[in-house]
Amino acid sequence: MRWMLRTAMLAALVAAGTALAGWWTVPLIVALWVLVLPRRSEVSSCGLGAALGWAILLGWAGFEGPVALAARQTAGVFDLPAWVLLVATLLFPALLAGLAARAMQPTSLR
Repeated sequence: MRWMLRTAMLAALVAAGTALAGWWTVPLIVALWVLVLPRRSEVSSCGLGAALGWAILLGWAGFEGPVALAARQTAGVFDLPAWVLLVATLLFPALLAGLAARAMQPTSLR
């Protein structure tokens, strides 16, 4: 239960940081998160939190505009199905967060 709450809190921070300042805030937020909670910040939970944060942003954008249409058109440029583009969109912050979490973990926890 605590793990889910921490992951949801990180997701909210990542969503807010990305909305306010852009994608590059993902590794910065995760690095600070791991420094504050070094024993409780697993690489997988940081990656999941970042992906959930961007999923929140995609859902929010879906209420404001035609995300599905934009995904289909953009994916069509690459001759890919739209779901591949959406999955790649969620993998990007997950990888950024996972790498930042791994790099910032104390060596005793690696």
